Amino acid sequence: MSNLHLAKQWNDAHQQLLDQIEYETPKDAIMTPKDRETAFQHLAVLYIKYIQAFRKLEVAYDQLVHPQKRRLLKEILVGVMGRVLELKNKIVEVELTDVSSFSEILLDLKLVPEDLAVPIPRFITEERDKELNERKLLLESLGARDVSLGDSNPIFPVISVSEAIKMIQINERGRQGRLRAKYMRDIKIQAQREKDLDAGDDEGELNSAALKIQRVFRGHKARKLAKARLREELIFLGMANAPKDPKQSAIAKAELNRSRRKIIQVQHEEEYQAALVNTREKISKVEGPDMKENMQDSFRQWYMEYKRINGKFPDFPDDIVWQQPGFQFSLIEDGKAAASAEGGDKKDDKAATPSKGKKDDKKAAAAKGGAKGKGKKGDEAEEEGPKFKFDDSKHLTTINAQCGTYTGTWQHKDDSENFSQRHDQEIVKNDKRKEVEAEKEVFEILKEELTNLKLAVDRSKNSKKGKKGKKDKKGKKGGKGKKGKKDKKGGKKGKKEKDITANRTMESLIEELIQTGLLQKPTKVNISEIKGEYDLLSPSVTKVPTILPTIAELKRILTEYCVLPLGFPTPSEVPGTPSVLLFGPHGSGKTMMVNAVATEAGAHLFNLTPRNTAGQYLGKQNVTKMVHMIFKVAKANPPAIIYIDNVEMIFAKKVPKDDTTDPKRIKKDLLKQMKSLKIEDRVIVLATSYKPWDGEAKALMPVFGKILYCPKPDYGSRFSIWREFIAKKAPVQVRDINFSLLARMSDGLSAGNIFLASERVLTERRLKLMRTRKLTTNDFIDQIVSLPPTDPGEDQVYKEWYEKTPLVKKRIAALTAPAEGEEDGKKKDKKKKK
Repeated sequence: MSNLHLAKQWNDAHQQLLDQIEYETPKDAIMTPKDRETAFQHLAVLYIKYIQAFRKLEVAYDQLVHPQKRRLLKEILVGVMGRVLELKNKIVEVELTDVSSFSEILLDLKLVPEDLAVPIPRFITEERDKELNERKLLLESLGARDVSLGDSNPIFPVISVSEAIKMIQINERGRQGRLRAKYMRDIKIQAQREKDLDAGDDEGELNSAALKIQRVFRGHKARKLAKARLREELIFLGMANAPKDPKQSAIAKAELNRSRRKIIQVQHEEEYQAALVNTREKISKVEGPDMKENMQDSFRQWYMEYKRINGKFPDFPDDIVWQQPGFQFSLIEDGKAAASAEGGDKKDDKAATPSKGKKDDKKAAAAKGGAKGKGKKGDEAEEEGPKFKFDDSKHLTTINAQCGTYTGTWQHKDDSENFSQRHDQEIVKNDKRKEVEAEKEVFEILKEELTNLKLAVDRSKNSKKGKKGKKDKKGKKGGKGKKGKKDKKGGKKGKKEKDITANRTMESLIEELIQTGLLQKPTKVNISEIKGEYDLLSPSVTKVPTILPTIAELKRILTEYCVLPLGFPTPSEVPGTPSVLLFGPHGSGKTMMVNAVATEAGAHLFNLTPRNTAGQYLGKQNVTKMVHMIFKVAKANPPAIIYIDNVEMIFAKKVPKDDTTDPKRIKKDLLKQMKSLKIEDRVIVLATSYKPWDGEAKALMPVFGKILYCPKPDYGSRFSIWREFIAKKAPVQVRDINFSLLARMSDGLSAGNIFLASERVLTERRLKLMRTRKLTTNDFIDQIVSLPPTDPGEDQVYKEWYEKTPLVKKRIAALTAPAEGEEDGKKKDKKKKK
């Protein structure tokens, strides 16, 4: 991508953001949403538009090489990312479901379902590249295990010895029969050749043979030439695609260009950092003394003018005020109080107008009294107002401010002379001048000067005032002492958790966790590798109590709940959840999603699965130590994921006798540690289950902030999965396969079963025979039929358990409440008529 294209991407996103800010703050109260449906429509449009801007900004930031523009663009990008997460949280609050359908809104906005995919900013892992490489080397050097992709079935089914012998016999008899037939055919051919040779060597026959060979070869050459010319003509007319060289493809060129830009980014960043240091030193030496003198002159003029007007010296501005860039000592326009460019002396302002404050208090009291007097009318007025009010967003303020900076500094700036996109030296100079002006040493000198002047004035006051002041101080000291005692008493209540491993270093804890197999290497899987499609048939606003997600929607939800909060610079500023439960049938991709989240977030992966901890850390104290170590190391090395497979067994009412892992032993310590988790820790507990009903629902459900269902793929997802698996190993034969038929035939199969069927067909031997025997749809249908049948009632069991989750229960209650209210109203009307 060129610099011009990236600048256009930024400009388009900037305009979209300005439109969104205006749309978010309607001037007319009538435009604010008043019911659930309009609130969802309002939030959904905002959510989709912000995702569009987010995608453009992410591409621009990834490849932009100008260091100053990148800093501003990152602020906007982080603000938009936070706003997307806020809007997602608001949609969940309004709809009471983690899954939402936007099909009708996409149609109105003329967008495709792929536009709903939330991008994962690459800076989450790229800016931590050095740290991630060190982690990888540490795990490899200590022999960390790989996290497997779940309990995968063998590609070919296990057979008994007798069945294997029978299969070998059948194949061996067939092989011998084929060899015998080939031997007999060779004997017949040889006999025919000898008979032809004995017939005679007539020269005419040799000539006719040569003519036949020439005719066949010329026909072959002519057909090949005609085919090549037809291909060229079709390419010229646009009816066929030109042959593509993999190295010359658009994707390969784009990746090459991106890698080149990454190198330039590093070079320009180093130059910019060097310019910051050199420019500051130069300004401090050359312009620093003059700046200090001007600051002192303006300061003295400020406090003398204030003394002349108010009869006393002003208070020195707060640190937050004078540390702001562009600060100057000045007076308020009315001349009654001294203030800076950003703020003033609030104490004097309050003292100067005491009567005004009383009037305001009276007005407020009168307003309260008036409200009480209105009674029912006031309540009716409140009911008429909007029911759904949205809180102010810090990220919206950030976006607005940074967009203003972009408009004032970069949008209309002519960069035609800066073709290489290096830093702007004039902006660096202006910023460093402000930093030199706001140096702490200068302001400390000025503050000390003002303090000395005040002390000199205080000494000249009469002794009576001084004595009163001393008495007041004594009284205040006594009060402070009592308060201090209360604070001490109150401090005893909050006890910190005892650190069991306080005497050990973090390196030794990490080494022990790796050696015991509790800290593992995640399998490298990107979320984009999980194939699935959106449901385009369900309406946007629906009153269905249970909305089941598709695989594509589940990918978006995991990105919003796990990846983006873990990668956000300040996690406390975005809504998030420290624990997520994924449940669904075998082969639905639960473990693959856990690995994908760990890969995209660049997180440590701790495996606390019962079968992984079995036989280790025996005894109550050792179990407490194990869980404590995992959570301590995870919090000290964020981001981190604590993975628990078969989590239902930890909360099971009764553990089966054949289960020797003793899963319930970590329950108490696990619950204690999970309660202490905060979003700021950047640690997420990701649990998976394929039989969640085996666990006690009352104990299991409240532990997890989000409970997500991983269903079997629908038709569109199955179509994508088949195409992906086959195209990986046989890209040339993809055209000959009827994927629609395969998707229909595999209805009810999980993604894992589809993978098994494709792997059984696409073996190494079958791929070698591809030239002589083409791949057909029937090859895959045979394997689909041979798979063990699935239970048709399995999906219903998962759906019934999902309906018992807290969020679905809330949705059902919210949807049934209005209907009950209408029935009660009808009954009342009937009674009145009677």
